[in-house]
Amino acid sequence: MTSPQTPWNSGGYPQYPQSGTPSGAFPQQQYPQGGYAQYPRSNPFAAPPVPGHDLGEFRRPATVEVAFWISVVVPLLATVLSVVSYLLLQGWMNDSLSGMGDNEYTAEITSVANGFLLFFFIFFTIIYLILTALWILFGFKMRAGRNWARITLTVLASMWLLSSLVSLVQGGTMLTGSTVEEMEMPGSFLALTYTQGGLGVVGMALFITLVFLKPSNWYFQAANRR
Repeated sequence: MTSPQTPWNSGGYPQYPQSGTPSGAFPQQQYPQGGYAQYPRSNPFAAPPVPGHDLGEFRRPATVEVAFWISVVVPLLATVLSVVSYLLLQGWMNDSLSGMGDNEYTAEITSVANGFLLFFFIFFTIIYLILTALWILFGFKMRAGRNWARITLTVLASMWLLSSLVSLVQGGTMLTGSTVEEMEMPGSFLALTYTQGGLGVVGMALFITLVFLKPSNWYFQAANRR
């Protein structure tokens, strides 16, 4: 009596060659020449690198945008207010001197005073126009992510802030001297002087704050890496 054929008998399973698996039983994965050595040894879970052209498309934060418009609008407005204030001062000076009488001495004083006012008017107007042009130029550079422009405008804003504080404290008193100490400064001129000082203090303090907030710092750091 013969026993049933078991799997361990030679006929139970197909006989594989000595290589271990039948030819074509499993698909053979083809690797490039050089094997695994050609792949970079980096973190397989890391995010893929950002292409270089995408780095220039990151969004400009609102803090930098608002600071840019401050650097354009506030200097222009300050220049206009400066011109108006000197025109008011000239009119006040002429009216005050004309009240002293119509004689040769008064006419000479009026001529000298108008000459001085005209000189200071032209001088300070040129200074304001140069500073305004620099503010606008550096403002565009800052808007483009140039950190040196941000530092330069911060220095200018700090100086403007200090001078505006001095102007608010002194008011129109620094314009009065021994020759006109009895003349009362017009209210419109004093109001314009305080308006200029307040504009400088508020505008420059806001500008310095905006350009050093966290979104602005991130923007300039990212721009420097481009």
